[in-house]
Amino acid sequence: DKITQAVSVFDYDKNKNYRFLVTQGKSLLAYDGKGKRVKGFSYNPDAEITNAPQHIRYNGKDYIVFGSESNMKILNRKGKIRIKAKEPINFSNQNIYFYNNKFSTLDADGELVQVDLKGRVSKQTLGFDTQTNMMCSSRTLVAQWANQLQIKNNKTTLDFGNYLAPQLFYLKNKIYVSITDLQSQKVTLFDSNGTILSGFPIYGISKIDLSNADKDSALELICQSNDSELIMYQIY
Repeated sequence: DKITQAVSVFDYDKNKNYRFLVTQGKSLLAYDGKGKRVKGFSYNPDAEITNAPQHIRYNGKDYIVFGSESNMKILNRKGKIRIKAKEPINFSNQNIYFYNNKFSTLDADGELVQVDLKGRVSKQTLGFDTQTNMMCSSRTLVAQWANQLQIKNNKTTLDFGNYLAPQLFYLKNKIYVSITDLQSQKVTLFDSNGTILSGFPIYGISKIDLSNADKDSALELICQSNDSELIMYQIY
């Protein structure tokens, strides 16, 4: 059967005992690092899965969360329902995050929808439009729509362009937010206040990865420079 969502890769206990979750329409299949089906994992499907499953750990418990038509599914490691959302959600194409201790996403109207640990559903209107891209960490929400970028409560007006969804990194106790404009072929890196870091924007045509990739203290940023090459920058 056709794989209908991006493959999700989980490392529940951070011990490289990887689990690969494959979505095929309504079905959710779990494989181990050797490509064998995980014994004991059994998800009972009832509707099309609408986005790639995410893994969230909170207070020592694991949650697998995704949208299934108008229902937010919150499962345990074995694929069984851990929390049942009490109201339907009109999902957009955005992923689900754990933000401010709630399972959070944007609905099709651009509203922030959250499900708490008891399954209660709440909505907030934050001024986003229906085409907003969102990404969250536990305490930081980043949103981009048209030429607007919002990091927490800090709004930045961007040049008009063709932007990929923003990315959020938390490294060395600092928040970094990147955004790529395919029209100008530029990557820009912001801090948590929405201030552009020194030396940016830089050339790039893709989303990035940001990490300390070697033994010195500086961070490295890697992205595509064309269809067949990567480029790495060092951030001092």
